[in-house]
Amino acid sequence: MYRVCSITLEINKSECLLLHENNGSAIIYGKVQPIASEILMVKTFIECIFPTFLSLFLGPWSDKYGRKPILIFGYVGLTLTHFIFSFMTIWDISPWFLLIAHIPYACLGGFCIILLGTICYISDISNKKDRAWQLAWMETSIFIGIITGLLVGPIVFRAYGYTSVFWSATVCCIIAGLYICFLVPETISNSNTTSFSSLFDIELVKELISTCTKKRDGFNRYIVWCCMIVIILLVITFQGEMTIGYLFTSARLHWDVDTYSNYVAIKLFLITFGIIFGVNVLTTYAGFSEEAAAILSVFSSLSSSMVQSFAWKSWHMYLSAGTSIFSGVASPMLRAILSKSVPSKDTGKVFSLTVSIETLTPAAAAALYGMIYSHYMPPIYPLPVFLVSVGICAITILLLINIQIQNRKVNCAVYEPLTQDSE
Repeated sequence: MYRVCSITLEINKSECLLLHENNGSAIIYGKVQPIASEILMVKTFIECIFPTFLSLFLGPWSDKYGRKPILIFGYVGLTLTHFIFSFMTIWDISPWFLLIAHIPYACLGGFCIILLGTICYISDISNKKDRAWQLAWMETSIFIGIITGLLVGPIVFRAYGYTSVFWSATVCCIIAGLYICFLVPETISNSNTTSFSSLFDIELVKELISTCTKKRDGFNRYIVWCCMIVIILLVITFQGEMTIGYLFTSARLHWDVDTYSNYVAIKLFLITFGIIFGVNVLTTYAGFSEEAAAILSVFSSLSSSMVQSFAWKSWHMYLSAGTSIFSGVASPMLRAILSKSVPSKDTGKVFSLTVSIETLTPAAAAALYGMIYSHYMPPIYPLPVFLVSVGICAITILLLINIQIQNRKVNCAVYEPLTQDSE
């Protein structure tokens, strides 16, 4: 926002510096925010398009050659992006040039590939009974990392500047990549040497499409596609609200980066607690089905979005954070339902398609929410952009109820491979 103000719009730097403390005038905010939201949308497109294409190949490829290579790809891309940022932030260049740093992230798959590899890895090493709990810990680990970054990042920035923030991120990615490379055992046993030349074999995509659409025993197409749709809708609401979250709070509540970071950290901490409590207590002790736990989770998200649509004071945002406490439970529940609806040998293919669509979705979410927000900014109330989330959550709840009904119908049909004596 500062660079849009000082470089793109060529406004006096002393006035632009006030944006760091959110003491800028409403006129400046009105000029800066639309351009800033455009840059964020382009960033989202860069991070989504090629990783989506790449994951279509890497999922089936990992079923044959292993999960570790694709995890290492992702961390190399993240490392290069943060490394480039650590140099680009030294100079006062146009904010549009900062998008160049996201190219290595996109070309090597970024977080999309890391997520795909991790989900497949957990599915490989866990049984069906414990899989939801293991996936919940994966979500929890992600949120713990985000919370730590949100709290530590502003401190490092104030003390040493942006360059040190990105150098710290680079070091973290290097450590994670080395850990995967040397300390994490492979789960796919393959007598053939890993073949990177077959990475973009079109047969892999054909096999993926056939796997996800062909009717056969042990594969419930209806539940699988319903789960994918629900995951997509949840990603739209989450990524959409993240895209305009800081823009909204800075324009309406005059929050600075530190205040917004603290708010997001508190919200994610509550969601992290909700995941651990929700998955363990609701499914293990209260006897909730995975579908019922997911419905409760989406209702929590709906309540949070409703509160935000009417927010005009700071404590309203913290109230929305409190109502979102169980919103993180849906993701591990849906992934667990998805993994149980497909044969284990096809896990990589199905999750590859899921993560591909999931990665492409933020681009649409950013465009949708950015467009609505730029046309209906505060002080319009209730804020239409958050009411969109309310509507999407309502549709999601209906789909989850349908999944629960369908699962009850096929609950008695459990498919296991049988070995005949003659075989």
